[in-house]
Amino acid sequence: MAHLRLNDDDQEFLTLPQSAALVFAGASGTESWIERGCDTVVRLAVKSVAVALANAATLEVVIEIGGDSARGKDGPAPNDTQLRASQAVQVLVRAGERMSFRAYPVADDAHILRTLVWTEDVRTEAPALGARLEPRSPGRGPSEGYPSEARPAASH
Repeated sequence: MAHLRLNDDDQEFLTLPQSAALVFAGASGTESWIERGCDTVVRLAVKSVAVALANAATLEVVIEIGGDSARGKDGPAPNDTQLRASQAVQVLVRAGERMSFRAYPVADDAHILRTLVWTEDVRTEAPALGARLEPRSPGRGPSEGYPSEARPAASH
C-alpha cells in the first residue's frame, strides 16, 4: 500500500537554497510573474515529490515562460515508489518588466505530495549582449550547451 507522506529523503530533496525566495508551496503549482528594479539574472525552479499509485507511474515538472518550456521527469516507477522531479532555468529579467511564468507538476498514476516553486537572484548586472546564460540544476553547478535565454537544467 502506498505511503502518502513525505519521508526524510523527500524533505531533504525539497530543501531550498538559503538565498531562495519561496513563490509557491502546495501540490498544484502556480502561475505568477517576476519583476526586478534592475536587470537581474534570476533562477526559477520547481521541485515536486509524489508516490506511485500503479506500475509505470511518472512525475514531471514543467516551467513555461512565453512559448518555451523546460521539463524534468522521474519514472516510470513501480507501485508504492517515491518519485522526485526538479527543473530550473535561469532568465534575464529586465528592469521594470514583468516576466510571467507557470510552474507545475504533472502526475501519471501518482499522487503529488508536495510541490515547491522558488526564485533566486543570481546576479544583478546584465550580461554582455550575446552572452549565454548557463542552465543550473537546483543546488548544483552550471552545465553547458543551451542557446536561448530560458534553457532547461538537468532534471532529477
